[in-house]
Amino acid sequence: MKFSILQNDLINALQIISGVVPTRSTTPILENILFDLENGILKITATDLEVSITTEVSPQEVDKHGSIALPAKVLTEMIRSLPEIPIHFNLDENNRMKITTDKGIYQIAGISKENFPEMPLLSNERTVEVSSAMLSRMFSKTIFAVSSEELRPALMGVFMQIMSDEFRMVSTDGHRLAKIADKSFRYDENPIQMIIPSKAVQIALKNLNGEDTIKLVIDDNGFRFNFPKTILYTRLVEGEYPDYERVIPRDNDKQLTVNRNLLVSSVRRVSLFSSVLTHQIRFSIKPDKLIVCSEDIDIGGEAREELDVEYKEEPMEIGYNAQYVLDILKQIDTEDVIFLLKSPVRATLVTPMTQGKEESFLMLIMPIKLGSS
Repeated sequence: MKFSILQNDLINALQIISGVVPTRSTTPILENILFDLENGILKITATDLEVSITTEVSPQEVDKHGSIALPAKVLTEMIRSLPEIPIHFNLDENNRMKITTDKGIYQIAGISKENFPEMPLLSNERTVEVSSAMLSRMFSKTIFAVSSEELRPALMGVFMQIMSDEFRMVSTDGHRLAKIADKSFRYDENPIQMIIPSKAVQIALKNLNGEDTIKLVIDDNGFRFNFPKTILYTRLVEGEYPDYERVIPRDNDKQLTVNRNLLVSSVRRVSLFSSVLTHQIRFSIKPDKLIVCSEDIDIGGEAREELDVEYKEEPMEIGYNAQYVLDILKQIDTEDVIFLLKSPVRATLVTPMTQGKEESFLMLIMPIKLGSS
């Protein structure tokens, strides 16, 4: 293998796949990335056996085709530290890669391609074409609520449902829930549902540019994104997703409308004085007034701010985790945000003031019992 490539082109490709490489693995080959040069195109691949990604980049010059797996960390950090100059790669018969620039020479030991895991193949696959912009928006609005609790593996991903007249995504960690649906979507085949691991979602978001139509290729165990120059494969999360519709309240009839930016700023300031264990803040809601307050008994801290709001129901006091409130408010695109409440011990629904065209978006946040520590 012998070729030359611009530093900027190579580092862009390496950044696309770098999120897949495990920092530590009991299988050392996974800490490498595969370079495969064929027909004038360099394919760079990384995998952790659950998620695999391959991206293509065009070298400036190709003298000899070939393949080699190289240590991901040292190679990426070295290439990143170089200026935007041509880089020359030359692999010898002992699998040692010589990397040269106009100022330096570097050598690194590689591993044969035969030792690197192959990209999994799908069987009985089905293909769905979706808008890149729609997919990016829906992933962005749900990834924040995915659980990190390994004891509940089914919640460690985004639940995707492809139906005849709707494309829907849901995520929840038991404390928060996000549900978004595109009602303009049409699909003529049998409905599909799957749980996509959060790692795959985060990597997919880096490749969704809002301009292309993306092909989603699906079978019972795996899922592949076909981007213009990148293929991302992921195993699906096993298990059955919980009946999320059951926890979404239908009778929250008390509506609080508040300016999103003002509430974000207030919650951020007040939460600085909340307990480091619970991050609890208190919403004291009265007609056309919201008081956001917190206290930390351990250090004697206390904060209180008052906001003008729209609210016409009886007064209510309800506690929330401040970080969960902020996470939810980040997803709101409108100037005002609506909180739909029932009681201090019932889940609160949060929605934008107005919904997007052909879109339905809601979030749920569970309250914290006031006075808990």
